[in-house]
Amino acid sequence: MTRLPPLKALRVFQFAAESGSFKLAAEKLNVTQAAISQQIKLLEDFFGEPLFLRLNREVRATPSAHRLLPYIQQAFALIEEGSKTLEQDSFPHQLKITSIPSFAAQWLIPKLGAFQTQHPDLSCFVSTSLDLHDFSDDSQDLAIRFGSGGFVGLEERMIANDYILPLCHPMLLEQLNRGERTIDEMPILLDSSQELETLNNAFKAMFGGSSKVALQVKDSSLLMNAALNGQGVAPIRYSLAFELIQRGQLVCPVNFYWHSVFSYYLVAPESYFQRHKVKVFSQWIINEVSVIESTWQVYKQKAGLQLQRL
Repeated sequence: MTRLPPLKALRVFQFAAESGSFKLAAEKLNVTQAAISQQIKLLEDFFGEPLFLRLNREVRATPSAHRLLPYIQQAFALIEEGSKTLEQDSFPHQLKITSIPSFAAQWLIPKLGAFQTQHPDLSCFVSTSLDLHDFSDDSQDLAIRFGSGGFVGLEERMIANDYILPLCHPMLLEQLNRGERTIDEMPILLDSSQELETLNNAFKAMFGGSSKVALQVKDSSLLMNAALNGQGVAPIRYSLAFELIQRGQLVCPVNFYWHSVFSYYLVAPESYFQRHKVKVFSQWIINEVSVIESTWQVYKQKAGLQLQRL
């Protein structure tokens, strides 16, 4: 393969040749004149001939430099054009979202119609996954994930914290109130995901030990459905259940809650957040999820809930 001159030196050469000045090139590139001179010298050593004549108070491009400049300009123009193709949105009227299953089922899908009413020009495609999408292709524009952040190589924007509280069907609470059942006798429902082990242990300790576990599932939506059907008491995220709580379909039989160690994030490559469709969706979902926090503060105070440490 033919040896190519150093790219950095070529870029310096372009600015110096176009401006006719090492000083102006240094100002544009935010480096010193000495750094410009050093890069030009590297290029002259590579080609084995001078590219600039150093005069007392100025530099002057040589005929060789004039011959070289149009090629360098064209090369960098092609590089810039190629870079822009990677940043461009191939499908500006399609918004492709990957979400964790529980959030998609219990929150996003029921509310997405309001977003589409505001933006009828956009078609929305929602898929579900617990894995973090790598964005190596055009299959997704944005990911909604529940975690502790630190999504390497991607831009992340936290949109909401969450809270976990014991919830059950009102029927079970009525049994407690009538003395037909005690807290220790309530069946326990758990999410068996490994990262929730600390929470599960704390929950079991509150409700009388591991022998009371009636059901374990690996999906928050399934856990909530089991609680809705009166199968027991479960640690459920407020973000998924707050409307059911407001309607009285789920109730809290005790007066404590936990802070979730995870939060909701929008995740994508940094350039994707500059796409119009991602911008409008991001603003919409931030506004919508703010309702969760405001209703939580009201509910927590009204119910007299006390924070428990995990």
